[in-house]
Amino acid sequence: MTTLQVLSPLLNLYLIVFFGGGSVDHRKISWVDWNTVCRRKEVGGLGVRRIREFNLALLGKWCWRVLEDRESLWFRVLSARYGEDEGRLRGGGWEASDWWRVISSLGRELSFSDHVCRYVGNGRNTLFWSDVWCGGVSFRVRFSRLFDLSVFKGESVFEMSQLGWGEGGEAWRWRRRLFVWEEEMVGELILLLVHVTLQVTKEDKWLWTLENSNAFSVRSLYNFLTLQPPADLSNDASSIWHKDVPLKVVLFAWRLFRDRLPKDNLLRRGVIHFDSRLCVAGCGTVETSYHLFLYCNFFGSVWHSIYSWIGFSVVNPFYVSAHFHQFGFCGGLGRRRCSILQVIWFATVWKIWKERNNRLFKGKDCPVFLVVDRIKSISYMWLKAKYVTLPLNLHGW
Repeated sequence: MTTLQVLSPLLNLYLIVFFGGGSVDHRKISWVDWNTVCRRKEVGGLGVRRIREFNLALLGKWCWRVLEDRESLWFRVLSARYGEDEGRLRGGGWEASDWWRVISSLGRELSFSDHVCRYVGNGRNTLFWSDVWCGGVSFRVRFSRLFDLSVFKGESVFEMSQLGWGEGGEAWRWRRRLFVWEEEMVGELILLLVHVTLQVTKEDKWLWTLENSNAFSVRSLYNFLTLQPPADLSNDASSIWHKDVPLKVVLFAWRLFRDRLPKDNLLRRGVIHFDSRLCVAGCGTVETSYHLFLYCNFFGSVWHSIYSWIGFSVVNPFYVSAHFHQFGFCGGLGRRRCSILQVIWFATVWKIWKERNNRLFKGKDCPVFLVVDRIKSISYMWLKAKYVTLPLNLHGW
């Protein structure tokens, strides 16, 4: 067992404890499952990386360098230490270091080898049987029977071309006479090579199929290892990560979008009594996220005052996330105007939550106009640092 296999579960445990609060001995309630937390921000997660997969993706960079930097000093040292087999470095077995064992095993795994292919120029540095250079899979795999029987196992594409890979060519020399069905496989292989033309002036190079640029990136391999879902452009989750809003407020909104605020979850888990579920504003309705932030008689009037302030009149949707997108586009499609409206939305839900907690835990009530004044004040402070054209004082805002 390698050091990576030993440490990865322990480091993941510390990460989970850190984001969930508490300590190793005393863990608090996890409001959001760990798989969601580890997703990219573009698909609704927090972008926290998984230690094991991220480390493997970083080691994948070395696998790529083993293919690309064959003339470097470190490659020659590894070649002298472990030797080569058919143009590739050997794994070294149990005598090899932990670092090299992990890299050599990762280079053979499907997560890496299936996404590497060869662009053939002159064919001098591409192995005819072992490399993926024609047809999407290596000839060694596709025509394994012919590979076992071939006399030329480690030759390059250029050398096989020089020998002649046409029908009856010297490249097709076998250890014994072929059966009829094996000759049919040779015909299929020759048919694949009919349209192959080597370019003498161009060098062979490796291509990474997970990137459009065909260059290896740690990000693309990590996303593949963690099975990251594609971004949903119809509901841009990345728009919630507003750079003008404090991170704690953004994280609060992130939990709000997923209905992971304490009261609903504590009720579902049986931590609080059923009678404690009513809205703190005294309207007699069950306190849910959409009720508290949109339809409560008291907190709903806060939104009416905000709409009056910015000069809009809209009908609130059922979901808080839909309300966020609706509010941001109230002023049209201007990027700057949408950004300012989103800041006001963040400030509003944050102050509603703070007022709710003051009523619940401190027994302090605040009138609507004072809550609205606080929303104006905090949104002004967040925006003033960036937009110098805002009014010079809070009263102008």
